[in-house]
This record gives sequence, C-alpha cells and structure tokens, in this order.
Amino acid sequence: DDVRDLLPLLKPDDDKNQVGARPDLIYVSTMPRKGLIFRFVEVKYRRHLRTARAPGILRRIKRQTESFRKRWCDWFSNDEEKVCSSFRAVRRAKLARVLRFYADKARRHHLSARRHHEIVFEIDRMIEKGRDYAFHSGEVGDRGWVFCPEYAAHRPMKISPDHWHTIEVYLFGPSLLPDSDFRHDAIPTERADRTTAARSSNADDERSRPDSSGDNATLENGDASGGTTVDVAPSVCFGTNSFTRAEVRWPLTVKGNPHLLIAGLPGMGKTTCLLNLCRQMLAANICPIVFSYHQDIDERLEQLVDSLRFIDFDGLGFNPLQVIDRKSRMAYLDVAGAVRDIFTAIYPELGDIQANRIRRAIKESFTEAGWDDLSDPSNAQEPPFHRFVEILRGDPKPDLGLRRLLSRLEELEDYGFFDLGKSQSSLWESKQPIVIRTHRTQNDSLQRAFASLVFYRLYKDMFIRGIQDRVTHAVIFDEAHRAAGLKLIPTMAKECRKYGVSLVLASQEARDFNVSVFSAIANYLVLRLTDADARSLVRNVSSSQRERALIDKIKQMDKFKALYFCEGKSRPYPVSLSP
Repeated sequence: DDVRDLLPLLKPDDDKNQVGARPDLIYVSTMPRKGLIFRFVEVKYRRHLRTARAPGILRRIKRQTESFRKRWCDWFSNDEEKVCSSFRAVRRAKLARVLRFYADKARRHHLSARRHHEIVFEIDRMIEKGRDYAFHSGEVGDRGWVFCPEYAAHRPMKISPDHWHTIEVYLFGPSLLPDSDFRHDAIPTERADRTTAARSSNADDERSRPDSSGDNATLENGDASGGTTVDVAPSVCFGTNSFTRAEVRWPLTVKGNPHLLIAGLPGMGKTTCLLNLCRQMLAANICPIVFSYHQDIDERLEQLVDSLRFIDFDGLGFNPLQVIDRKSRMAYLDVAGAVRDIFTAIYPELGDIQANRIRRAIKESFTEAGWDDLSDPSNAQEPPFHRFVEILRGDPKPDLGLRRLLSRLEELEDYGFFDLGKSQSSLWESKQPIVIRTHRTQNDSLQRAFASLVFYRLYKDMFIRGIQDRVTHAVIFDEAHRAAGLKLIPTMAKECRKYGVSLVLASQEARDFNVSVFSAIANYLVLRLTDADARSLVRNVSSSQRERALIDKIKQMDKFKALYFCEGKSRPYPVSLSP
C-alpha cells in the first residue's frame, strides 16, 4: 500500500472480474546468476476454522497472486511489443528507487552488510544493463497465509492442493505470533549462542533463499520472523483435528500441566492411543512406566520398542515401611498412615476400625524398633514389613472385625506378599520402558496390593530423586479404574509435575475417580462413554451451558474418535486418533 504508484495500472475488466486486487506483500530476494526474484504474498483472516480453509478463499488467493504476477511481468517486461524502451526505463528506475529504500531500511534493522551489498549491486545492475537485464522467471513460489485464532497448532499447515505449482497456501494461528511463547527472548542462553554463531555464516542466505525448501525449514522451526530456531517443549500427537486435519498435540512440560486422563469404553481405541503415546514419548527421551492389567498392551508394546523391562510379582523387592524424611521424628507416623490408606484401597470393604488397627500395628512395629525414643532417626532401621501382621495375629482376644482383617491379610501372605524378596533398584533409574505386569496373577486382591505398593514406592523414590527441569518419565495406568480408589493418585497428580513426572490414566469408568483428580489433571481425551460416565466427566471439565450437547456427542462418537479438552481452551478439539 506504500508504493501504489509502482504497481501496474488496472484495467476495467480486472475490477469487474475481481482479479485486479493486489496482494499484500512483495518478497524480494536475489540469487547468483538469476537476478532479482519477486514473490507475491497474500494474507487473509478468518474467524473460524470451518471457513479458513474453504475452497473459495483458496481460489481467491490464487487468483489474486496469479493475475498480479502476470500484470507485474507485463509492466516491467523486456518485450518491445509490450513496453517501449523509454517506458520500461522510467518504470525500472522507479522500481530501483523503491527497492533501494527498503534495502537500506532492512540494513538498519536485520540485514547483514554482505547481503545488503549483494542486493544493492543487483539493483544497480538492473539499471546499468537496461534491456539486457532479465528478472528470474523460474519457479514461482508465491505464498498465501490464512490467520485463524482457532488454529492452535505450533506449526503452519499447508491447505492448498498439491497440484497448485504457482502458489502454496498455509494456515496459521496465534501460537506463531511474536507475542507468543515463540518470541526470540524465550530462547535458552546456550541454544541462543549456538544459533547466533550459525546465523553469522549462513542465516542471511536462508532469509533470502527463494526455493521452497528454505521456507519449509523456517516453518518447521516455528519461527515467523527471521529464521532463528527455537527450542519447543516436547509434545505428543494424538491424531488430527477432524475438521482442519491439523495435528492435535499434547505438550509435556513442567511449566504446564503434563497430566492426562483418557476415558472410553472397551474397543474405542484407548490401548492404541497409549501405545502411540509411549512410542512418541520414547522418541522425546521420556521413559514410560506402564501399569498393565492385561497382556494385550505388553505384547504390542514389545513389538514397538527395542527392549522392555518387566516387573512381575516375586516379592516386593523393597520395604514399604521405608522412612524418607529422616530429619523428622514423626515421619514414621506418616508412613503408618500411608500404608493404612493403601490397604483400605486394596480392601474397600474394610471399616474405619479395621483400618485403624492396621495403622496401630504398624506404629507398634516402629515403637519396638525404638523410633518413638529416637532424638536422631537418621540411622535407625525400619521394622520388617511382615511384623505388623504378626502383631495383629498376636492379639489374645480377636473380635469379628479383626478376624476378618486377618483372613484378608492371610490371603496375601499365602502369596508371599509380605516377604521382601530380592532388593531392586529404583524404577526411576531405568532407561528402558517399564511394564508392571499385574495381570500375571489372577487374584484381584494381590493385583491391587502389588500395583498399589509399587506405585507407593515410585511416589517415595520420587522425592529422593529430586526436582527436575523437564519431564523425564510418564507413569501410565492402563485400566486405571481398577486403581481409582487409591488415595495416592490425586496426591501424585498434584506433586509429581515438579519432579519431572507425567501421570496418564486410561479408564473405562470416569465416575470412579475422586473429584480431586479432576482438579489436578488439565488434559482429557474422551472417547465414547456411557451416559453416566459422560455426565460425570463433562460436569468436571466443561461449562454447564455446553454440558448437554457434549454428553450427547460423547455417547455417539465412532471408534478412534475423541474430544480433547485441554487447559486454556474453552472448547474441546475433535480428534481422529492416529492408528
């Protein structure tokens, strides 16, 4: 708009056919032995994704750039039949003046001295050679950009047909704007130093390169302002947006909420989705720890990765009564309460009196070891895990409630549950994906007890491991409704983020989870559910105005279709899951 007198004159027919409008930008570059190169750029805005990629807007962008390119070539042509030499000289002189103005302006802002010299030299050459100077007439490479605020992907998406050879049209959203998280001052210092060194040698060439490969490199790096690469947080892809075909990604960063709940009926794609997540996490250097309740996920995961570490029940391999906080004299009481909660999750039918008996017996086992009299418990030894069972069994007058409790514990004792077995290293130290195979035993009580105590061990070892600056592990519960009663799950979800741990719960029954789980998890991938589960989940993750419509949609979704609810977005994304 600043150089209207430079542009070719319009004909009356052009306005009637709506092809006379000019594009928004002219991108000027040079290439050795090819002269000045002009590419035309048209930018559009559409409020909704449904209209952003409509065929009509694509054809309009193509028509604008193609018609203007033809008029531009005719206006500055070397063809004596189209333009006489005097007119051509005047027009090119005016063009040279404008190009020199913008080249000098670019030099004051970002253009290197070498590139500035090359462009100025080419402008002077255009004037000196006169009719013998020809503009580059090879690959066109015009561009169209459609901005849509509903488009949330971190990379632009090509929306023009592949058979269009003269122009490529891309869709982009607010994630790539300069005031987003992708601005230059967000680059870590070490990466910025490497980037600056690289730019000193060749980044200016990349900025002016006209071929499409240079543009794609800039698009892949997610930088729209100058070719600088930016570190992007790891993320995994669920699939594509059912409307726009853009990737729907879940960011895994300790700066946000890295937890996910996947809810859906059997056969809707939960296991397939989990396998996809595990594969992408490994590629992002994030180690998955999977609690498996059926062998299907084990076998399929084993085919996807080079090696797996399986954890089966042959003794716990650790003492659940281990005290982490050795500086506190009362820390052993916290352990007694936590183990009590684990047993109430294993046996939901236990009452408060029976649960308190477990806590009291564990407390007595610590008292026998002298913990109540220790002023400095840093070197004290924890009691054996089976000791509290012996204390319960030693009651001379067991009532009915205690006898029922002992019968439950005796069932676990028959499997050697209270024998520690061979000591195992911390699961956080493993570099291999880990699968805790709870399904190797058919006893439901042992399954719950084994999974609960392994999870409790992960929780305690997490504090020993310390705070992390990125997500390093993902704890994944397949068939998580079997562990929904575990009170440690919402606690883990609230605390594990700063320790570099992501929590993923995949379940058939969303209503089984404690309401505090929904306050700690911000990302939900919802497949088809029953009416009761759909109501329970939507009530916790969406506004009341849209509750009825979402419930109906969830109940009718096809296989491998889902809705993705995430933090910061008022509406869910419709997702077609990746196979």
